[in-house]
Order: sequence, then structure tokens, then C-alpha cells
Amino acid sequence: MEYNNKLKINEYVSINQLKKKLKVYLIDQGYSEYKPSIFSRGLIVCLVIVLEELISDCLKNITKDITGLYTINSLILKNLLYEEKFNFFMKYMIKYNSNIKYHDSVFFNIIKVMDCLETKHGTKLMIDSESKNIISYIILGLQYDIVNLALKFVKYANRKTLNNVILEIICTYIMTDDLSCKIKLKLDSYNISGDVNDDDSEDKDDIENVENVENIENIENIEENKIIDKEIIDIKMEEKKNIDVNIDVNIEEKEIEELDENKTNKKVKKQNKKIEKDENKEGEQKKNKKHTKC
Repeated sequence: MEYNNKLKINEYVSINQLKKKLKVYLIDQGYSEYKPSIFSRGLIVCLVIVLEELISDCLKNITKDITGLYTINSLILKNLLYEEKFNFFMKYMIKYNSNIKYHDSVFFNIIKVMDCLETKHGTKLMIDSESKNIISYIILGLQYDIVNLALKFVKYANRKTLNNVILEIICTYIMTDDLSCKIKLKLDSYNISGDVNDDDSEDKDDIENVENVENIENIENIEENKIIDKEIIDIKMEEKKNIDVNIDVNIEEKEIEELDENKTNKKVKKQNKKIEKDENKEGEQKKNKKHTKC
């Protein structure tokens, strides 16, 4: 395995097998319509980087044994997992079973990667079988955690294509800044081998699906606005009717008041005329009495 700016994933995993494994997992989880895109290869790059950092940091804590070898054993490995940089692995260790071999469930050939790392750091470095099984187990747990979180992110965003942007966000969420920054830099700089034309078409399809959803939502919003506008018009018409009724009632009340007032005025005038007539009659009677006395 080469460690330059061109990370050759096909040295320890078949791209077709990788896509198939991830697709089978998505179907098992009920996400058969979701598309892995370039995410599957980015995931392997991420896991290999974490694995390499794990082995490199183990070397800081080991010394040469009586055989002249630098051996990474389970004690050294477990002590390293308590350190802040790798303590996110500790939750996986609760269910670890030494009787189960986990390397076959990892999406890439993890044993081959560890063998290459042994060679890279010198012929006197050795990772014992128990440590390899523990590493396979915690990398497996990390693998599924990343995929499951990515699916939740994509589902929440109403999309169906996994990509490396989501992968970087999840690494930042799960891991320490030290690890997540290294992963981001290597994802940006590595030229991941493989044909990405299919991935581009998947992304375009996903964008079209999202646009269709947005168009449907816009149509629904327009129809909803039409209904709301109709309701507003109906309310305004009802208000207008109420106003017209109130106006009619007010006019009618006013007319009644005017009629009552006219009646009252006529009655008062009639009474005044009667009083005036009585006064005149009384005055004439007084005059007649005076003439009679004379």
C-alpha cells in the first residue's frame, strides 16, 4: 500500500464489492432507495486513517521485548483507548467478545491494512492476534456508527445521496479535532481511484428529486394560499353584509326616531293650540261678564 497523495483503495478492497456490501447494509436497514455515491470510498479512507493513527500512537508506548520485537498487545491497546484522542472507542468495548472474529464484517480488508502498517513501521513491529481482533471490532463499530448517522443526516435533509461532506461533518461530531482535521485534509487532498461518473449521475438524480419535491411543495403552497385567499374574501363579504345590515338597522332606527320626534312635536303643538284656545275663550268670558255688570 502506498502512502502518497494517491490513495489506492483497490489495494485492499474491491470497489464493486465495497458498493455491494454498503448497498446490502442499506437494504437491510430499510434504505434501499438511498445511493452511496462517493461516500463509500470516503468512508474507507476515514477508517484507514483512524487505524493508522491508532497504530502510530501505540508505538509511543511500547518497548522491545526479550525477542527483540516491538509488540502491540491488548494491554497497550486498551490503555491507549482511555486517552482523549481515542476514548470514543470505549463504548464499543462493552460488548466485545474475544471468541468472535470481526475482520470479515469490515467493509475493507483490515487484516491486509494492518499487515502493511507493520511493514511500514519496520520488520520488528508486530500486532498480536488479540489486538488485531480488538482493532477490527472497534473499527467495525465506528464504520456502522458513521453510516447510520449519515443516513439520519440525509433523511433529515430530505435527500437520498450520501456524500463526503456529510462524512466530514460526522467525523467532526464523533472524533476529536486532531483526528477529524486529518481526515478532512486527506479527503480533500487524496485522489481516490475509481470511476465517479456513476456518482455524478446519482447526485444529479438526487438534485432532480429534491427539485421535484420543492416544486410539489410550491404547488401545494399555491393551492393553500388560494384556499386562504378565498376564506379571506368570504370573511370580508360576510363582514360587508354585517355592515350593510347594521347600516340598514341604523337607518331604520333613525327613521323611527324621526317619526317619534315628529309625532311628539305635533302632539306638543296641538296641546299648545288647545291651551291657547282655552286662554282666549277664558278671556272673552271675562270681558262678557264685565259688560253685563255695566
